[in-house]
Amino acid sequence: MTWASLHMILLGSLLILSDHTSSAKKVSCISEDKLTKRTGGFLRKYWNKTSLSKILDAPQDAGTCEQAAMEMNGAVSSRALSPWRFHLDRDENRFPIEISFAECLCEGCIIKKRHEMAYNSVLVFAELMVLKKTPCPYDPTQHVVRKEFIKVPVACTCVVPKYAK
Repeated sequence: MTWASLHMILLGSLLILSDHTSSAKKVSCISEDKLTKRTGGFLRKYWNKTSLSKILDAPQDAGTCEQAAMEMNGAVSSRALSPWRFHLDRDENRFPIEISFAECLCEGCIIKKRHEMAYNSVLVFAELMVLKKTPCPYDPTQHVVRKEFIKVPVACTCVVPKYAK
């Protein structure tokens, strides 16, 4: 057996062993009180200071693509070439529990107050940090809380279709 072969076997063993030890991390469970404190601090620090929550809570004007094309006034979401509205996404195991998600009103885009299918309306995403809770594996009265980044649709934009050259 050559030195290179032994070296490869050693490296492979280290990778396998380190993989097993890293997956055996101790899970940190917290009580309901600590969960409330941690999520409260998280929401104050990351969610209450952003103007994003105020934008998402703004009143919506247009309800349909045709309505947006005719009116083209009011909130930015109603005046855009790709108008959108918000719906509330609710997840009891996520903090914040409720997040406003954008949805495009038109399949195409509004050009000169007409719904033009030569273009596409597509969602614009922002990656936002949330906390996710799961039951503690060894104590059902406690929770495991992890930070996660999720992609949230925040608006729509008008694009040339992919097949266009």
